[in-house]
Amino acid sequence: MRAIQALPILLAAGLGCQAAPPPDITAEAKQAIDAANANWARLTAAGHADSLAQYYRANAVLLPPNMPAVHGRDSIRAFFRGAQHHVQPASVLTVRADSVWASGAMAVDLGRWHFAWPAAAKRPPVCRGRLGKYVVRWVNDSGHWFMAQDIWNSDVPLPMSRK
Repeated sequence: MRAIQALPILLAAGLGCQAAPPPDITAEAKQAIDAANANWARLTAAGHADSLAQYYRANAVLLPPNMPAVHGRDSIRAFFRGAQHHVQPASVLTVRADSVWASGAMAVDLGRWHFAWPAAAKRPPVCRGRLGKYVVRWVNDSGHWFMAQDIWNSDVPLPMSRK
């Protein structure tokens, strides 16, 4: 009988010892993500693949549409160099975070992207459209936010296959 009486006390003590949830850092993460996103247009227009790659963790994964995954900052740098090489004069990529969710040292950014090409530029063959959406998982490493995974696609539908 005593064990049954002690059960509510033990349950209450156990529940009271749970760790507090991490503080809500969504506003801080959104501010850092917005600041990084604000630089994309300038960096893409200037062809700064090295600067773009610095937003990614050393072991980040880039998941471009209809292509194999790109692993690691050096490979991501090479990817951006190759993409920029196909467009002369350079295209301008703007990105905008519509929603950010954060907890602890991680944030998820859901947003929109837009490509603009100068009138004289030839669009790269890998780019299917001017507008699209993306999801990025960010990680805070010693107070600096880096992209860990980045995936996007176009709002332009794939062409219908001929039968």
